[in-house]
Amino acid sequence: MGERRLKKLLWCCNHVLRLASWIVPRRQRVEWLREWEGEVWHWCHFLVESGRLSKRTEQELLRHCWGAFADATWHRFNRVAFLSFIHEWPRTPRFCIFAILAVLVVFLAGDPASIFSELIAPPPYTDAEHLITVFVVGRSPWLAPELLRDRIFQLSKEIPLITGVAAYAWRPSLVRGPSGTESILSARITPGLFGLLGVRPSLGRGFQESELPTCGNCIVLSDAIWRSQFHSDRHVVGQSLFLDGRRVEIIGVLPPHCRLAAREVGVLTPFGTGSRPLLPMYEWPGALLRIPAGVDPIEAKKVLETSMNRASSMPLNTRLGILSVKELEYEFLESCLTWFALAFLILLILMWRPVARLAITGPRGNVRDGFHWWMFFALKSALLLMVILVICLDLVHLAGLGSGGSTQSVMSAGAMWLFWIGTTMALAWSIRDHLGRCRSCLKRLGTQVNLRSAGDFFLERSGTELVCDGGHGILHIPLMQPSCVDSERWTYLDDSWSALFGEREEVFSGSQLTFLPRRTNWEEDDDD
Repeated sequence: MGERRLKKLLWCCNHVLRLASWIVPRRQRVEWLREWEGEVWHWCHFLVESGRLSKRTEQELLRHCWGAFADATWHRFNRVAFLSFIHEWPRTPRFCIFAILAVLVVFLAGDPASIFSELIAPPPYTDAEHLITVFVVGRSPWLAPELLRDRIFQLSKEIPLITGVAAYAWRPSLVRGPSGTESILSARITPGLFGLLGVRPSLGRGFQESELPTCGNCIVLSDAIWRSQFHSDRHVVGQSLFLDGRRVEIIGVLPPHCRLAAREVGVLTPFGTGSRPLLPMYEWPGALLRIPAGVDPIEAKKVLETSMNRASSMPLNTRLGILSVKELEYEFLESCLTWFALAFLILLILMWRPVARLAITGPRGNVRDGFHWWMFFALKSALLLMVILVICLDLVHLAGLGSGGSTQSVMSAGAMWLFWIGTTMALAWSIRDHLGRCRSCLKRLGTQVNLRSAGDFFLERSGTELVCDGGHGILHIPLMQPSCVDSERWTYLDDSWSALFGEREEVFSGSQLTFLPRRTNWEEDDDD
């Protein structure tokens, strides 16, 4: 009975071991299986000969055999290499860059129609280079939108260079819908604006010239307001909301990224209905002109600017500026980038002490290390600032939608302060992280050595030394920065230190990666 029970136990254990052996690499499989089968065979016979074979000891032996799967996995994937990878990969510069990029991708992919994508996406206009925008120069006196509209339409009949014309006037407004109240920009437009831009509403229709007398309360929504107020409801046409306290009816929705004079206009209403009062110094006029595709835009702008500013019907001291829509969008992006660069420069000036530490303790005498040192810092800081910008815009946008507050005003004020605070924290972390890295391999310094105590710094070297695990160098940090005895510095280690640290060699064998530490001098002496 005991022999039959022993054979059954051995049969179960051997089948578990043979199943686990398929994980082991083929060249090690026979030897690995022989060792495990020999261990199990001796264990079973010991239990039988000592009279300890029972259900409890059988279960212990079977649990031990199931542990062979873990051992086989470590043979397939080198345990030393895996643990070394888990320990050292988070300290590498690649991990830092990949982690920041992952956060950036998550926030950018979360909402394709976010504010950030609306700011950087090009407008879907037809031939934007030959689409000219006319605006009142900043120091000119206020000009009534109807006056500019009439002058532009008259000029289009006198100059054959103009093939299409449309007028607009934008101003701040309040819109109240199902999701609450928002502060937006609204605009009055002439009916031919959509055709001039080459844009068709994604839902509903635009304004028609024939229905202007009876369409005083008709509006066309932007894609952003459609999403924020009606949550992308495709049956929004025919519904109503309140614009500046009066009820209006929705007849269409524009496609994404449609901007008017580089501004995010949320609601469009028709010109000439008399439903909205004139607001001097509160409403700013503009016009759009299209020139033929074969005409040079630069020469056409000179001719148009001369003709419009010589008009006797324009008020005194009123000057009109002319830019192509493409140039206007580039100016908008350039102003954003300039503000971004200026904010970064001011932060660097305010944080001159940590930046000075970067320069003082950075690589010296090694051009390659210095280039990698500063390039990694610039790339890491730029990605962090981009992440902060995206997070601030998304948070402000979500807060505006949730509270029914203003979107445009919050973006201009709240996002600015959040960006400043977030950028200060991100740049401080970037500098602190960079100071704790090796100046040669850019890995986080892992070994810390304390030199003497706090009471010995008057006559002896004191402080902390951070040592690179690869033996590239040592960062010495004194206990007191203004100490005259010692200062913060980076010291390269020469080849004589390699006996202490050893060298790491990578050995590739098939799909297996093995890290072998170089043998030190005392290990060779012990072997002898």
